[in-house]
Amino acid sequence: MPKIVSVVPKWRFDAVGVTVPETWEMVFVGAEDDAALQKACEGADVLLAPSGFQKVNADLLRRNPQLKLVQASGAGFDGVDLAAARELGIPVANVPGANAHDVAEYTIGLMIAMQRDMIVADRETKNGHFSKVRKQMFLRGLGDMPGSTIGLVGLGAIGRRVAEIARFLGAKVVYYNRTRLAPAQENDLGIEYRSLPELLAQSDIVSLHIPLTSETRGLIGKKEMLLMKSSSTLINTARGDIVDQTALAEMLESGRIAGAAVDVFYPEPPPADHPLLNLSSAARDRLIVTPHMGGVTANSFRRMLNGAMENIRRVCDDEAPQNVVNGL
Repeated sequence: MPKIVSVVPKWRFDAVGVTVPETWEMVFVGAEDDAALQKACEGADVLLAPSGFQKVNADLLRRNPQLKLVQASGAGFDGVDLAAARELGIPVANVPGANAHDVAEYTIGLMIAMQRDMIVADRETKNGHFSKVRKQMFLRGLGDMPGSTIGLVGLGAIGRRVAEIARFLGAKVVYYNRTRLAPAQENDLGIEYRSLPELLAQSDIVSLHIPLTSETRGLIGKKEMLLMKSSSTLINTARGDIVDQTALAEMLESGRIAGAAVDVFYPEPPPADHPLLNLSSAARDRLIVTPHMGGVTANSFRRMLNGAMENIRRVCDDEAPQNVVNGL
């Protein structure tokens, strides 16, 4: 009977109706209990971890070289020591693209919520200030998609879907990617390439859609944010570590950028003293925060979890896993 250790909690399986085969020994471990995780992995065949789970390190892997697979439950695998896994011959796999539309849809929603100042409008209307806040919105001048240049940093499955929706809504879309598309592909998508500094300087909304790697960690720091327009907004539905969050808090406090919407933090969950959770009242009005939920609709999580479970089944049946990300 194969032993599967899951850091993805059982309630997530139950919530989306994904069942575990009776022929597997499934051991559920809390994400915060390091000792229990280490003990559970002894003799395990597969480790199933949430995307972005940061504890699949070299020490854990070297203590458990018998693992046949480390499977991420979504697209992200930045919490796994890929080099150590490769050295030990342990494949690491993800489930790419299963929630691309959902994250893109969420990203567009955040863009529109920021442009229309929906959070402040909601709060002030509920507080009985209907006429006052409506006048403020008129005087301020709210943005819209047809009048905006959207700058996408990263053009994978999510970035492309954001580009398609934004273009449909009438926005101009520019992008920066490590590898530039062929001109025909740019024409098909209706987008234009920019260097990162150009994109930051020209965009009304900058939206991040890149994986967390050693090259992208801290990619958007104070220097980069100072290139942005004072009227621009930063959207991050990728990974918290990509942005210097202390610098972002400073930009919001000073009003140097108009606003930000973040669905991801570093670390997660954010501690009580996290800089983005301790802003002044004025700066808070320029920020939307959500708890890493952009890609977790019931349908998308069911697709991701079923994809992960199918890959685990393959390994348990002595078949080669799919979507291996560490070159094995």
